[in-house]
Amino acid sequence: MASLANRIIPLCAAFLLIISAALALAQAPGRTIARIEVEGLQRLSAEEVILTSGLKVGAPVSVASLDAAWQKLVDSGLFSKVAYSTTSKGNQVTVIFKLVESKGGSAPIVYDNFVWFTNDELVAAIRHDLPAFNGSAPNGGTMTDQIRQALQNLLKERQFGGTVEYMPSDTGEHIFSVTGVRIPVCKLHFPGATNLSEETLEKHSRQLTEENYSFQGTVGFSKYTLFPLYREAGQWHAKFGTPIVKVINSPECMGGLDLSIPVDEGPIYMWDKAEWTGNQVLTAIQLDATLAMKEGQLANGAKFDKGLHDLTKRYGLTGYLDVTFDTKPEFDDTARRLIAKIVVNEGPQYRMGQLTIKGLAETEVASIEQHWKLKRGDVFDMSYPDQFLNTDGREDMQRIAAAARAQGKRPPPISFDIKSNRQSVTVDVTMEIKNPN
Repeated sequence: MASLANRIIPLCAAFLLIISAALALAQAPGRTIARIEVEGLQRLSAEEVILTSGLKVGAPVSVASLDAAWQKLVDSGLFSKVAYSTTSKGNQVTVIFKLVESKGGSAPIVYDNFVWFTNDELVAAIRHDLPAFNGSAPNGGTMTDQIRQALQNLLKERQFGGTVEYMPSDTGEHIFSVTGVRIPVCKLHFPGATNLSEETLEKHSRQLTEENYSFQGTVGFSKYTLFPLYREAGQWHAKFGTPIVKVINSPECMGGLDLSIPVDEGPIYMWDKAEWTGNQVLTAIQLDATLAMKEGQLANGAKFDKGLHDLTKRYGLTGYLDVTFDTKPEFDDTARRLIAKIVVNEGPQYRMGQLTIKGLAETEVASIEQHWKLKRGDVFDMSYPDQFLNTDGREDMQRIAAAARAQGKRPPPISFDIKSNRQSVTVDVTMEIKNPN
């Protein structure tokens, strides 16, 4: 039960409405509810509000029952302000709720691994405690706690072990899952797979059979691990359906699952061309050469991604460290061709700033600084620090390694910390030689 302070938070007027209703009912016991009215709704229906409140037409009415209804509406998280008043005609009472809906909205419920129940069974279990439940929950209040308890009660009633846990997802859903029980995936199928065989997909899906089943995990795995396989095969429109699970009751897989992940592979696309805009430093011919996609060949998504990575490295050779590529693929479904429209944002050209060397004696520092060819104000080459170790600084590195071995130690690890300053358009490089163990 909320404190009196919490009850008067909505408005002073709300407090007065509640007090006046309480006084009227206290003076006239034995009354019943003739009508329930709801004011202030924008998205919800009056029926949903009444179900959430727990009040029923024809039921006895008292201060305690109205307070309990008020508390249920507050706890639901659906409203930022809740108040009620009553009017009477003889022993018949009309209850009037005055509400302001919460602006936080609501989000759908996801049952992550309740594999023993149908969706209808889960919804029915929740509605037993929350009659107005519609498949979603507000982003505030205590309804998620009530849903968690209702699902926990269902597990107990059906004599399943485990603990129900709740976690909001990054994408906004309310996720409920069962922990403390083993739900292995014993069989795996990919109905609809043709260009990529089921054997190929199963080979790349061992993670699914090595871990407990999770709906969210399976959907994410399909998106981030399996879809790239199709993209590499030129099938950029491949889609995975909702995972389908069947509980297996066999000695080999007690309590385990037969998991099917439907797939719609889509057409295979060939590469047509890239259309570049925004580029000033490199020409379209130079960009095409580095991208290395050939007209008429398979539109290999992995190769395309590598080409963009190689372009980032190429720009980095001449100080363009902030380059980005805004890519929009366009598909010709008749010719099965892919055109990539790519906007190049080259950004500023950076120059060499301060070189700092840590972990060496002054004589060694002076030697490295002398051999370091990238001087302050030179166009920065992102590849130079690593190249330095095998070219201009090779003798220094060999000498440092030999000194460590003479002391019975391993050659020291060497690292570079490269920090760009967008304001000064410079790059400071810190080279650190750590003391070997």
